[in-house]
Amino acid sequence: MPMPGRPRPATRASWTRGTTGGPGAPRAYAVPSLALGASMALVLGLAACGQPTPQSPDDSVAPTVSVPVQPTLTRDTPDDDVPNPTDSTAASDGGLFDASSSLSAATCVPTGDSWSFSGTLKNSDTEEHTFTVAVFLVKTSDGSDVVSKEVDVKLAAGASAPVTIRNFHTGPKAGVECLSGVTVKGL
Repeated sequence: MPMPGRPRPATRASWTRGTTGGPGAPRAYAVPSLALGASMALVLGLAACGQPTPQSPDDSVAPTVSVPVQPTLTRDTPDDDVPNPTDSTAASDGGLFDASSSLSAATCVPTGDSWSFSGTLKNSDTEEHTFTVAVFLVKTSDGSDVVSKEVDVKLAAGASAPVTIRNFHTGPKAGVECLSGVTVKGL
């Protein structure tokens, strides 16, 4: 069924012989000039509407709006239950305990190709703690781990003890560096 305003598709009956397209070529359909004229008038009418043109500024209206600055950020003051960072190296009475100063006289050297670590651990706190002493052998070229070893040492308040980790790695001294550190378990 043909739709109004659309040309019908070519059928066998609309093929003619001897047209400019040769034998069997479909007939060309002509668009009615009235429809073409109406659509062109609509397009030209819409184009004539155009965009609004800017008007000259009115001197009685200020060009910008001024709004007073509102403070949106306030200074953050620590609460009373947050530990003071300056107290982190002092002995604990409920605060933080920094164990980094607990390890002294640390040496980590190879004897031949066998690496060993030794040092002295001191608990300067008023409570008993279990310390973890860690030794790392890392590549100097990129800082990647070669080997690591940890030992736990339990010390009473004010006590000291030697820490030794023997033969934790076998390998050459060239291209590696030995690092050590200490932490307190449970804090």
